[in-house]
Order: sequence, then structure tokens, then C-alpha cells
Amino acid sequence: MSNSFITQITIDCLLNKEMYNDHIKSKKTKQENKEERKFYRKRTFNLFKEMINGNSPEDLLPDIKYAYDNFINATIQYFKTIDNNDIIQSEYEGINFALEDCSSNIIDCSNVNNADLLLMRSIKMDVPTLDKYITRTKTKKKEEIIFPKQKEINLNDPELKNKGIKNNINNIYEDKNTKKKNEEK
Repeated sequence: MSNSFITQITIDCLLNKEMYNDHIKSKKTKQENKEERKFYRKRTFNLFKEMINGNSPEDLLPDIKYAYDNFINATIQYFKTIDNNDIIQSEYEGINFALEDCSSNIIDCSNVNNADLLLMRSIKMDVPTLDKYITRTKTKKKEEIIFPKQKEINLNDPELKNKGIKNNINNIYEDKNTKKKNEEK
């Protein structure tokens, strides 16, 4: 028996009729949504390209413009976060952590007595000495507190503009045109 068959039997037997009908409807809408995405894919890409270039249609609904603005803002925030993480992680590239260093901190709990010592508090009886009756005053040097510094990261670096994008003919062509225009000016 396949897993999907067992899942279907479980759903049929354990869900009441109303919930089962809701489950079937949601399954159908998900399937229809996938088919609609595939059907309208080219038109969606075309509309998106026009909106990026600033040539959005005049009869564009405000909902689409709002969704476009939210999408652009979310992707910009996403790319800033990725770039920020990459810049910070690049500082730690040369550091290697050996497993032997970490293993010294692990306590052996294979023995029941060792595990009990970790979990239970042990009471130690101190033998009274004169040290308890004498008051000592110790002066400690105040240690300077080193506060972490805020790192300045330039997220408008030209290298980050095309990060993660494969160069295709259009991008190379656009770069050459911009260079020619800059040289002419």
C-alpha cells in the first residue's frame, strides 16, 4: 500500500463530512491556482518587466500597484539582509574550530553517579576556622568595559548591485551601452 492511499483512507474515516468537504475544496483550489499560475506566467513576467521599467499600463488596478510596491520593498530588505550577512561572515572565513576544543567542555554522563552529581546539589560541611570571624576587605581594579562597535556596512556598493545574477546577453549589452554613454558625456 502506498503512503498516499493510507493518508486518503485516514482522512476519509477520521474527518467529519463538513471538514472533509472543506479539505476537498481547498485541494481543488490549490490545484487550480497552480494551473492558473502556469497559464498566466508569461503575461505576469511581461507586466512585471513593464512596471520595473516604469511603463506600467494606465488601466492598472491600485491593488496590483500596492502589491508590486510591497514586493519590491520586501526584496530590497531581503537583499540588504543577505549582503549584510555575507559581509559580516567574510570576516570569519579564516577561523577554524576544532572539535577537540569543544569536547573538553562535555561532561561524561554515561555513569549514573556522574549524572546524579550534575543534577543533584551536594551539601558541603565546612570546618569552622578563624577566617569566618575576620572581615577582609578586598579592593578590585575596575575593569574597563569594552562596548561592541557598530559596524559601518555600505549596502549601496556597486558590487552588490548584480550579486547572484548570471550575466546573460542583455546584461552585458546594457553594461556596454552605459559605458559608451558615460564615455560620450
